[in-house]
Amino acid sequence: MLNYIERGKRVGVIATDETKNSYNSDIVVSLGSRENLYEIGQNLFKVLRSFDTMDVDIILCEAFNEQGVGAAIMNRLKKSAGFDIIEA
Repeated sequence: MLNYIERGKRVGVIATDETKNSYNSDIVVSLGSRENLYEIGQNLFKVLRSFDTMDVDIILCEAFNEQGVGAAIMNRLKKSAGFDIIEA
């Protein structure tokens, strides 16, 4: 993330309640608690759409375990990212 900020990019981060205060970014939005993947799934579309009005250059998002509901969440995130995944 610092690489983008150092290059003058405005970075948005999609985080969880547990980690949202860990990021040094212009905009950090929480999907909800990592303990409740159903809540995260429900909030995902709304949070993704909210970035349309936030004038960010790049959106970074935490990954989720790809089992059960987590697989559906990751599928939606990958599609939204055009399958452009950055390994951290």
